Amino acid sequence: MFLKSASIILNSNRSRATYYQQNRRFPPAFVRRFLLRYPSAHLYLVFGLCCSAMVAPVLHSCYLYLTMSKNEFEQYRIEHNAVVLERQKFGKGLWFPFKSKEDPKPAEATQ
Repeated sequence: MFLKSASIILNSNRSRATYYQQNRRFPPAFVRRFLLRYPSAHLYLVFGLCCSAMVAPVLHSCYLYLTMSKNEFEQYRIEHNAVVLERQKFGKGLWFPFKSKEDPKPAEATQ
């Protein structure tokens, strides 16, 4: 009896791979694990991206304020606000990706 069962075990064939085959799907496994562990993470990611898009212009203005003198920054702010007002009122200097034929022009600053 023992020899018969031993011969069955020794003659068995394995049809599957003996090594671990990782599932190669998108998104990767570490992203799926992270989203399973923190199910609201994608909401925080979208909220963070939206907030950073709102804060980025303010950070640029803060950088200019810290690197320019007070008079230079005041002059820059007046000129920049005038350019923005022209864009808002009359649409001058607007540039639309894939629709405008010419390259975007930087804001003209008078010295």
